[in-house]
Amino acid sequence: MLKVICKNLVWMALPLSLALGCAANRTATETSASYGPMPSETLTPTSGEPEQRIYTTDTAASGANSTVDIAPSGTNPQTWTIAEEIREKLTTDRSIAPLGSKLITEVGKDGTVTVRGDVSSASEKKRVCDAISNLPGVRGVNADDLKVGRYYGDGILNTQKSQ
Repeated sequence: MLKVICKNLVWMALPLSLALGCAANRTATETSASYGPMPSETLTPTSGEPEQRIYTTDTAASGANSTVDIAPSGTNPQTWTIAEEIREKLTTDRSIAPLGSKLITEVGKDGTVTVRGDVSSASEKKRVCDAISNLPGVRGVNADDLKVGRYYGDGILNTQKSQ
């Protein structure tokens, strides 16, 4: 019993002594915050490698070609181009941009686009399908996996019959 009491006393005294020791070493000037201008020293690189910019700030203004639009290795360039046009359409067209974050599109080798996700009405479904089908290179739109309905707070999808 005495052994347990001593062990508990040591474990309680150790953090207390550390806290008091740290508080006693702090001076009055260290406790107050001071705000001032940024230091004028120039930071030096920590690597011997040359500087490389990962993201360009404005490719249109600089006239440089962007490598973001180039298809990754192993992909079909035509399919990649169609997918990028769909992505741009879903994010820039104000009539369907709010829906773009809820939609998943897959471009097949033959140019058929499969659309998955959720829309709240049949008119939204038609608007999305029309916008995608009007893009160059799209041979058809398969919207069988595009669900029409609204999610409510309990996570249940109230589906409606699509036309």
